Amino acid sequence: MRSAGISRRRGLALDVAVVCAFAALACGPWARVFGERMDLAHMLADPSRAHPLGTDSMGRDLLARVASALRDGVLPLWAGVLGGTVLGVGAGVGAVVAREARLARVATRAVDAAAAALAAVPVGLVAFAWAAWNERAGLVPVLVSLSTLFAIRAYLEVRDLDRHDRNLGYWQAHAALGGTVASRVWRYGVRGGWAGPLVRMLGFNLRVAVAIEASLSYLGFGVQEPNASFGNMLAAHFELYLKGHWQILLIILGALTLTAAFPASLAGLTLSWSTGHDSAVKLSGRRRSIPWRSTSVSSGSTSTGA
Repeated sequence: MRSAGISRRRGLALDVAVVCAFAALACGPWARVFGERMDLAHMLADPSRAHPLGTDSMGRDLLARVASALRDGVLPLWAGVLGGTVLGVGAGVGAVVAREARLARVATRAVDAAAAALAAVPVGLVAFAWAAWNERAGLVPVLVSLSTLFAIRAYLEVRDLDRHDRNLGYWQAHAALGGTVASRVWRYGVRGGWAGPLVRMLGFNLRVAVAIEASLSYLGFGVQEPNASFGNMLAAHFELYLKGHWQILLIILGALTLTAAFPASLAGLTLSWSTGHDSAVKLSGRRRSIPWRSTSVSSGSTSTGA
């Protein structure tokens, strides 16, 4: 028990460190402090006080470039993925609530079949095809295609959770007592057993979105120069890696690792806080429901008063 508690505290401390480091890197005023303009006189400079992570092949500050990739690329992409996931969860909940109506049941089955067919398409292939169809690379085609596909997958996830849980004993008991589908879905699903899987699904979607955008940018179909992204920064310095210069590669991969770890750490902190908050609410509710007792022992007798 003690070792488990220590491991849990260490995990929470690591999650806090990852979240704080990512927030500092993404939200800090690094471009204003160190500048992001080209300076050909200081190309591929080593880390220094003027450039904490050094400079790239154009003399631009690497810390400012990484921060720009997070702020102007990753965060808008994550906002789109989050919006698509929320819409998909809302559509799934709506389909679950409406399943008792006969016409809605038929329509829901058709939507489920179409969503399953679309979800089978690889996400990266859709983003690549969208950019090629529009003959314009950039963040918008990637964002729209990823948001759409992740909305579909969130919808299917809710439908799968409902199929698994609706035959559980306490769901059936709630229905037998006259409870509505909407109240069951909200109480036992969204606020209950579905919260963990949905949060983990969102974290996975955010990590996959970053990997896909970086891959497309590396191939020239994502964010384009002079805007920064992990993919085009990796592609711009490919010759350096072949010559044995690993500094820029390690910096970019380190930032990518931190970015990939952030959703899982944030999800872990959110679930930990939610679990602790629910436990505290239940405990306080129990304490309020027990009348105050004062027990005094004197001369071998016990008295209890309100």
